[in-house]
Amino acid sequence: MLQRRPARPVPPPPLPGGAGFVAAIATGVAAGLAAGTAGAAGAGPGLVAAVAVAVAVVGTAALAVATTAAGALAAAAVCWGFADGFGLHRLAELHTGARDLELLAGLLATALVAHLVPAVARHSAGYPAR
Repeated sequence: MLQRRPARPVPPPPLPGGAGFVAAIATGVAAGLAAGTAGAAGAGPGLVAAVAVAVAVVGTAALAVATTAAGALAAAAVCWGFADGFGLHRLAELHTGARDLELLAGLLATALVAHLVPAVARHSAGYPAR
């Protein structure tokens, strides 16, 4: 007969939500700086936007793994603000067009998936496969 293993406490993420938010600001600034650097190097608007979005996606995913769910969503929102304001548009103009909202939805989904995958793996560690 199978016996249930005693529950092991799940360790908290390394960064609390507030620290994740502060780290998201640094990541957002990196996305804005990457977009500005690409623009200064003579890249077209499409490449500038792609650079900003790539930095925002990678930064959001990395922070989502290392922080709480609230911190992950905050990271996505902050990274969207910088990528949208400096990558897709100029002079920190935030727009809510279809392209802008698709980027926001994509970053939120990235944050949730990147946060949940390690959490599920930590939770299911030690349980036998069926």
